[in-house]
Amino acid sequence: MAMFFSSLYIHIPFCLKKCNYCSFYSINWNQGIESLYLKSILKEMELTKEFSHLLETLYIGGGTPSCLSIESLEKLFVSLRENFKTKNDIEFSIEINPATVDKEKLNLMRSYGINRLSIGVQSLNDRELSFLGRIHSSDDALKTVDLAVNEGFDNISIDLIYGIPGQILKSWKTTLNKLVTRDIQHISCYELSIDRHTKIAKELDSGNFSLPPEEETVAMYEFATEFLESRGFKKYEISNFAQPGFQCRHNINYWSAVPYLGIGPSAHSFIDRKRFHNPSNLFSYAEHLIDGKPAWINDYTVDKTEELKERVFLGLRMKDGVILTNPCIIEMLGSPEYKKLISISGNRVRLTDKGMILSNEIFARVLLHIENCPACKQG
Repeated sequence: MAMFFSSLYIHIPFCLKKCNYCSFYSINWNQGIESLYLKSILKEMELTKEFSHLLETLYIGGGTPSCLSIESLEKLFVSLRENFKTKNDIEFSIEINPATVDKEKLNLMRSYGINRLSIGVQSLNDRELSFLGRIHSSDDALKTVDLAVNEGFDNISIDLIYGIPGQILKSWKTTLNKLVTRDIQHISCYELSIDRHTKIAKELDSGNFSLPPEEETVAMYEFATEFLESRGFKKYEISNFAQPGFQCRHNINYWSAVPYLGIGPSAHSFIDRKRFHNPSNLFSYAEHLIDGKPAWINDYTVDKTEELKERVFLGLRMKDGVILTNPCIIEMLGSPEYKKLISISGNRVRLTDKGMILSNEIFARVLLHIENCPACKQG
């Protein structure tokens, strides 16, 4: 396989405690399992260093990357520096959680070129944080943001969740108001999604709580859009708002189908129109690497129909929309029922703010249309 990619993702699967809503692959941290992980991921870097690449973005996610020890973090950073070539203006991001980072770790991150922090705040309401299963308090979160600013980071992103059971619009407004007074450049606002494999899903099925009314959740999203844009954060994707010049380049590459490599257990890759991923189990991942080959599984080529689906689905997520050359899709989205949801200018199709609220329904309809349309399948 020709290995040309400009983005690299590193998955660190450890958490001190798995959040109640999380469906990503993660496991409880301990020193012994950290050693196995580190040995394996350094091996995978060695196995991929021969491939040609010049990185524009590098993203370390999880899990909770910041729960790794100082020693392991430094070994990881050293290996990245030795095995991967990067552009001078690389965007180098890492996810951190307030309960697992301190001044020493932040200084180490800066010294190895990390220039963007993504902080998992989620809420500044302690009751909501407890419901989500977070191990930090609202005070911890604000102190971590302030510490990052004081340590010289000038590209800070905050993750937030809305639509939490028991959450009201007033609480959501308070969280946003407190954060915009800090020196941050990017805010991601995600509606709470219920994955059937999570603790929250089981509690919901048992009738132990109910989700907020739809109109309340919609009001939270509409407030975030209006409020954040009034404070200089422009919405560039359904859930993402940034000060000018601080859009997440790594995620934009995902949405634009730019080739990327994923390293670590459960990490996914997209290269040369092929999708593949590593086993979603640390022990299976480590065992695969023993033979001296990458642990890639489920290698398949994206066909024309799938490629079109992804281009539409991912492109419409962005505020700028997507350029389409398929007249039948444009005709479908130009019908009266989408008048207030879709904006069409020539071949460029965009979701309106109202359309973004109903994006899942729109995506489902468009993808079904593509699947059943002979003209779309012909390209």
